[in-house]
Amino acid sequence: MARLTLDLSPEINERLEAIARSNGITKSEAMRRAFALLAVADTEKKKGLSLGIVKETEDHKLEAIGRVVGL
Repeated sequence: MARLTLDLSPEINERLEAIARSNGITKSEAMRRAFALLAVADTEKKKGLSLGIVKETEDHKLEAIGRVVGL
């Protein structure tokens, strides 16, 4: 397995630790999941699509409430 050394600002490191702790995972696993999300965004961007933020309505339909930009 490849290894990567990464410098993080204190703020990003604190947020990464909080996300890992709240999900019961390691910081490494949180970073792997973040990369997986970035990979999906990159693939879909090449198709002319983008990632969005949706919520499920009471009648189980999905409602778009935002778009993820900058990925």
